[in-house]
Amino acid sequence: MRYINKTAFINYLSCPTLGWMTRRNMLPKLTGYSNELLRLEGRNVRNIAGQLFLNALNAGKLKTDDAVLYTRELVLDPGVKTIYRASFAAGGYLAKADILQKLDGNSWHLFEVKLGNKYKVKYARDMSFNAMVLAKSGLVVGKTTLLCLSNDYRLGMSISQLFKELDCTEKVEPKVQEFLILSDEVRENIESENMPEPYLKRNCKNCPVFDGCMGKDVKNYIFDLPRLSVLAMEELIAAGADTINKIPVDFELTQMQQIAKNCVLTNTNYISENLKTELENIRQPFYYLDFESVMTAMPLYRDIAPHTQLLTQFSIDRADDAGNILDHYEYIADQTRDSRREIAERLIKCLGEEGSVITYANFERIAISNLAGLFLDLCEKLNKIAWRIVDLERIIKKNYYDINFRGRSSIKKVLPVLIPEMNYADLEIGSGGDAAASFAFMAMGLYDDKKTEETKKNLLKYCARDTLAMVKIHQFLKAVVS
Repeated sequence: MRYINKTAFINYLSCPTLGWMTRRNMLPKLTGYSNELLRLEGRNVRNIAGQLFLNALNAGKLKTDDAVLYTRELVLDPGVKTIYRASFAAGGYLAKADILQKLDGNSWHLFEVKLGNKYKVKYARDMSFNAMVLAKSGLVVGKTTLLCLSNDYRLGMSISQLFKELDCTEKVEPKVQEFLILSDEVRENIESENMPEPYLKRNCKNCPVFDGCMGKDVKNYIFDLPRLSVLAMEELIAAGADTINKIPVDFELTQMQQIAKNCVLTNTNYISENLKTELENIRQPFYYLDFESVMTAMPLYRDIAPHTQLLTQFSIDRADDAGNILDHYEYIADQTRDSRREIAERLIKCLGEEGSVITYANFERIAISNLAGLFLDLCEKLNKIAWRIVDLERIIKKNYYDINFRGRSSIKKVLPVLIPEMNYADLEIGSGGDAAASFAFMAMGLYDDKKTEETKKNLLKYCARDTLAMVKIHQFLKAVVS
């Protein structure tokens, strides 16, 4: 039997059409190194959490139907106190509980293990779904606890110090009752042969199937306005203004939103009067800098907290006013150790003391400031570099808009619009998330020497592509004003 899982149920509550499609595996597959890393860390952290519960019986190694039957046997056995990866099926739904611990009588303590380091609303939804299915199975969930990662943990400490417990019982109980009331209606509709008719809502903005659903054959949805607030979205949708051209003249927009709207209505690009001045303030020699970093749930090195962002590599292009690259500097860390000190020293050497350091977004400035706080003997030199930084994305946000940006300003969105012949399609590693995950795999010792060497070459190519992209975008903007 195919059961309705947590993802389909939660997605249905967000959008019935999305839940219906989820049930039929119609959503894009989450592929790539970054998703592999997320799944790997999820399994590892759950397994570590399971070790904290002595004598817990593991029901997670069996296939679904067998796991459900085995879990039922364990629940009925008065000698069983703790079950790891328990599976429950009831009312057409399937839930997998990370850890169940017997309280008194027929009451159980439900633990949910998460990679995060604090409470999130979506965690409560997950626990509420599991508790709902357990309730349908005849179990009473007397307490629900979130096990999330502690920022105080360091490698070498006892695994008991890895987690902090957050009691979520009061947040989960009312949500369980709500889910129980909705469950029959959701099951009936999600199993129907007829897909629920989609309608525009604020959740559509980041929906993975939007372009093939509500966004199909429609241009200039209101979601293409930069930094449109949730309240503004809902007001416009309620007023029937689903596309930018339908926005009432008197509807209050920010300056950049009004600029984007005007570009759509006139089918023109926006170029501010200040763009030329902003570009003239960039001082030669031009240094184009891009960092890559890694952040894992479990620390990769000693004295590092969970979810600490570590710089792993950089690429620097030094170019002249015509965009000719005079020098290229690059660095990639030794994956076996924390190399932030070495990165800081190399940066100081490569970037000299004169000229603007051009970045895209504010990450590099923040990262350099963090290095300055970490290595006080290098603080003055690093802060001087930070003061020389010019954020190319900020210049574009303020001074240039093309309707094909669709309200976005990231380099991956802007580059194909401004420089159509340039992209990342030919690279083995083509995104920041995949770059971070690839380095994490090396640091975890999952790659042999040959794979590690190949991965480092691919990482250097990706980082170098980012700096070259900045060179090209800078030259494009200079051509616009000239």
